[in-house]
Amino acid sequence: MAALDKDMLLSSVREELAADRDPLAIVEDARGGLEKVGSEFEKGRYFLMELMWASQIFKDAVQIIGPKIKEKYGVTKSKGRILMGTVKGDIHDLGKSIVRDLLECSGYEVVDLGVDVPPEAFAKKTGEFMPQVIGLSALLTAAVSQAKTTVDEVRKAGLAGNVRFIIGGGVVGEVRPEELGVDFATTNANEGIRRIEGWIAEDRQGAG
Repeated sequence: MAALDKDMLLSSVREELAADRDPLAIVEDARGGLEKVGSEFEKGRYFLMELMWASQIFKDAVQIIGPKIKEKYGVTKSKGRILMGTVKGDIHDLGKSIVRDLLECSGYEVVDLGVDVPPEAFAKKTGEFMPQVIGLSALLTAAVSQAKTTVDEVRKAGLAGNVRFIIGGGVVGEVRPEELGVDFATTNANEGIRRIEGWIAEDRQGAG
């Protein structure tokens, strides 16, 4: 993955599947490669287009591996439920899409509302889906107020309960999490995933 050679990676995926390697292990390898690309991007060694290309390679690999996972493991119980979307007034979704794909491959049930999502849509879907975590994406400075409005809308509807809110994107460096009413803010996809997984693990322990 880190070499960004799509043909080579997909060929390797097919060979490993043909050799009956555990498909989940193959996904983890691809995930590790994508994380490495993300790390190199943060260090300025890769450009945005290269990060986008790596994300597309990962998606293509998952499309090949996905059926093998279902064939081997069947329909498994979801590890947890996450609702996510890019707030109203913002149409950027690269980081959100990467987080979504990685969470889905790790066994979580994810509903992605897309981009330019109004606060009311978040509140409505929260009532229907009952997520444990709501992930907001906001890259533009103008979207800061919409992120806060979205959190307030969900809480006003009485739907927040034990839901945790996380936000990622360019606005994160401009405001403190408490100003937006969220539990955690990050510009790092891997850090966001680790926090989400940690929260849901806490929920499982509490339920036990």
